Amino acid sequence: MLLDLARSSFQRLRHPAAAFMSAADNTAMQLLSASDLPATIQSWALSAHVQTPSSSNNDTILPLTKLRTQHLGRHILYGETLPSTQTLLQKVSLELRLTDVQRDFRLVCWTPSQQGGKGRGSNTWVSPQGCLTFSFQSSLTNGASLPFAQYLVSLALVRTIKSFAAASTPTNVYIKWPNDLYANNLKLGGILCQSEYFQERFHVTTGVGINVSNPEPTVCLNQLLPSPVTKETFLVEFCNVYEPMEEQFKTHGFAPFVDEYTANWLHTNQVVQVQGDTPGEPPMKATIQGTNI
Repeated sequence: MLLDLARSSFQRLRHPAAAFMSAADNTAMQLLSASDLPATIQSWALSAHVQTPSSSNNDTILPLTKLRTQHLGRHILYGETLPSTQTLLQKVSLELRLTDVQRDFRLVCWTPSQQGGKGRGSNTWVSPQGCLTFSFQSSLTNGASLPFAQYLVSLALVRTIKSFAAASTPTNVYIKWPNDLYANNLKLGGILCQSEYFQERFHVTTGVGINVSNPEPTVCLNQLLPSPVTKETFLVEFCNVYEPMEEQFKTHGFAPFVDEYTANWLHTNQVVQVQGDTPGEPPMKATIQGTNI
């Protein structure tokens, strides 16, 4: 299901142009009316005055037919331009939880153009058309696993990129701890994880930004791949890659992924300076051998 919020504002979800698309199977997307929506979001859709347009953008819709997931990506909140996918998804998801939403409702918020993206701390950034920016939510019961959520997403992004690369073509994409992707020593993308505790579960909102097709000012994904990919195709494949990883993570923690994560991070054999606790003590040089996560 696709909710197209092309004319909405995340502060006041009123009068958006909305397309409801069913992803019930992998062969076709069907336009739905508001009355056909799952009961879990009908109340929100009605309060937001969602309207169903007469047509939809096939370039946006068609890649969604390639989803192989059970839940993630089956419901998408979409807007041509949004202030922040992270903030919008947090607001909408809270309303859905308050209406007793099902726990397998994996809403993804996606926009081709983000005007007020959220970064670590109070950082904000603007994402132009060539960047893919999206947010999604996960539900975890083990609070000790929260710090590892961003590592899992980073690794899933690397796996997704490699799935588009030829076997003989190295992508040179690495994870910069804790939450960035770098290629050729230039930033390619970043991840932000924020969590809320509600009804004995941690609801993690993860925001992802990755430069798909802008060669300036740093580096873009399509410079690294043998054939260009679209933002929509990359988003779908990420969902396909990430969902089974998260299920394994919920059962076994991050341990099954540590070796692969370390093999794909930027810091092995990196020389760094370590500052001691003693005032005035000069920094010491050290070589990173691995990680104890």
